[in-house]
Amino acid sequence: MDLPVLALVLLAAVAHAAWNGWLKKSSPDFVGLAAMSIGWLILGVIGLLFVGLPDESHWPYLLLTTVVHTIYAALLVNAYRHGELSLTYPIARGTGPLIVALAAPFLLNETLEGPGLLAVALIVAGILIIGLASAGASLRERHAIVLSLATGVAIALYTLIDAAGARAGSSPHTYSAWLFVLSAIALLAVTGFVHGTATCKLLRPHLRHGIAIGILSAVAYSIVLWAMTVAPAALVAAVRETSILFAALIGWGFLGERITRLRWLGVALTAVGLIVARL
Repeated sequence: MDLPVLALVLLAAVAHAAWNGWLKKSSPDFVGLAAMSIGWLILGVIGLLFVGLPDESHWPYLLLTTVVHTIYAALLVNAYRHGELSLTYPIARGTGPLIVALAAPFLLNETLEGPGLLAVALIVAGILIIGLASAGASLRERHAIVLSLATGVAIALYTLIDAAGARAGSSPHTYSAWLFVLSAIALLAVTGFVHGTATCKLLRPHLRHGIAIGILSAVAYSIVLWAMTVAPAALVAAVRETSILFAALIGWGFLGERITRLRWLGVALTAVGLIVARL
């Protein structure tokens, strides 16, 4: 993976950790995500002015990924209700690239060899250790772990769908713009269905930060989609998961969560995996 691509994917990782930290602290439910989705909608509509309609080959992927992203959102907010950021986030994000790495040879005709395979293995191992270091025996934590694993499966599904979708048409930018618009509409519709006439009142306190963070997360995801067109999807997904490093710091510094020695071991393994990815 070239250095500029690596740097951009790392920036996307920082942005992803930041918005998850905000969601966990401010509103771990559909309302917080709905506020963010307005940012996605704004950026997506602006993008549509430049990219126009998607290619016909994009539509199956766009419709399928919209459904998967909505399921992912529901799983994510429920995981955050039950567990700490430093527990739920690593497990969810660690499961995703592992499944992508296993499925990419069959679905994307990609084969990782040598440093690429080692990088994926190290990063995934590090992420899982960070999460499992915090796993206790309480019923609430067990629920958080199960929900986090399910979230990871959803992450793997939309990663594979979006990697294929971005490559299916003439422009990944067209795909990402429509993805933001459709995903935002779906999340706002679900929020309206759940909260009914109280939706606007519940959204109001979260709008300013939610929209800004939504735009930031959309830009970050666009970077990841682009990176998957110039580098192996499994490797991009693995490097992107170094967001766990930043999420751990956010959990410790801003949410008051405790980082154990075992969790730091996971951080070290993840960092080594990142170095190997650059080889």
